[in-house]
Amino acid sequence: MFLFFDLIMTSPVGVFIFARAQDLIYAAIVASDCDECGFNDLGKLLFGGLALALVVGVGISILFRRIKGGDEGDARFVSIHSTVKSKDGR
Repeated sequence: MFLFFDLIMTSPVGVFIFARAQDLIYAAIVASDCDECGFNDLGKLLFGGLALALVVGVGISILFRRIKGGDEGDARFVSIHSTVKSKDGR
């Protein structure tokens, strides 16, 4: 897994994505810079970010499920018991 990540990060596409992510982080730091913010506010920001990530993740999951459709064929029950009897009667 580490080798796969290393290959992605050393490829031109990976370097481009990493540079854009770094620019986005710097922009967020500059935009959120305030003199009244203390260390205690970081916990609130972290909790808010976690809550936002959970809401976005659940929303996207629900959206994909609705787009995919609710096919009843996907929810088939698979049993481990055989229904065909063998030649010796078991």
